[in-house]
This record gives sequence, structure tokens and C-alpha cells, in this order.
Amino acid sequence: MHNEKKEIVLQSLIQGIPYVGGSLSTLYFGSKQEKRFKRIEDFYNEIKDEINNIKDSIKPIDNHNQEELSAILEELHDKIESEHLEIKKKYYKQYFKSTLINPVNGNFNERKFFLDILSNLTPLQIEILIFIYQQQSPIPSNGILKPGIDASLITGSINQLKTFGLVKMKLDSIAFTNMGGSMNEKVSMSKFGEMFHEFCIQ
Repeated sequence: MHNEKKEIVLQSLIQGIPYVGGSLSTLYFGSKQEKRFKRIEDFYNEIKDEINNIKDSIKPIDNHNQEELSAILEELHDKIESEHLEIKKKYYKQYFKSTLINPVNGNFNERKFFLDILSNLTPLQIEILIFIYQQQSPIPSNGILKPGIDASLITGSINQLKTFGLVKMKLDSIAFTNMGGSMNEKVSMSKFGEMFHEFCIQ
């Protein structure tokens, strides 16, 4: 509802532009709504075959708290409609399938947080999370490198994963040089991060 009000205000502002406002408003909002509807339509068309593959694992809708499930689906639709990246749509599909297999019932806050985190993660952060999940033991955070990606961006991404509670850091060593001191940390998945990965990523 809040977004709808903002769109109404924006639409009115654009329409108020002399001479071209009406045409610009029709062009922008008409195209925007069409693209948003197409994204959600494509999502369900693409996921049909995937649902058939897990049909024996899907729980009856009655196992869900109807109000909580409805709220989750509404939130999921909003995120799908505004998502441009195909890789993110892939993980929204995984989230949807996991929801059908694991009912929303008394765990709304966790599921809502999963969805909020998923919508905020960048493809690079997801790639780093998958890499950390695959490790058998904690690894030096400064040892995670990707060709063509600045090390500072990777460090920032790891810190963001930590902020979301998906990974945990442990002090490994402290080094002192003429330039000052530096801390070396090791990173690993948190229990919450493992739950998130298993529900939304794998």
C-alpha cells in the first residue's frame, strides 16, 4: 500500500510536467506495469517443471498458517516483480520450492528474514557465501580472491554477510609492522547461514 501511494504521487508529479507530462506518465507507468507482470508470469511458467520434480515432497496447503503464507507470497511477488537479474530469480525459485516443502507455520519471522536477506544480497555476495559454505573448515578472509574484483569489494561483501548473520569471523592472528598493526581473521558459516543456504541457495 505504501508503494502504491508513492507511485500515485510520482505519477501525479510526472503528469504535472507541462506539455509532455501526460505522455511521459503513460509511457513510464504503462511499460513498468507490463514488465512487472511479465516477470511474475515468467516466474510461474518457468517453475512448473521444477515443481513436478518435487511433487512428492510438497506438503498440503493446510499445513501452512494461511495468513503467514499469504504474507510471504505477497512479499515474494513484490521482489520477483522488481528483480532484473536472472541469477536472483533462480534463488527466488529455490525459496518458493523450499516454502512448499517446509510449511510456513510459526516460523514467519525466520522466513521473512530469509527473503529480506536474499533480496539484498548481490550476486558476488551469494558467490562468496557459496564458496564459504563449501569449505570444510574456517578460511582466512583475506585469502578469498576473485580475478577482476577489487579485494576491498570482497572484504566489504564478507562484512555484509557477517552483518546478516550468515557467516562468523574468528581472530586468527595479529601482525605488527612499521606501518602499524593488522588483524587476520578466519571466516566460516554460521548455523543461521547454513540454514539460509540450504533453504534459499542449494
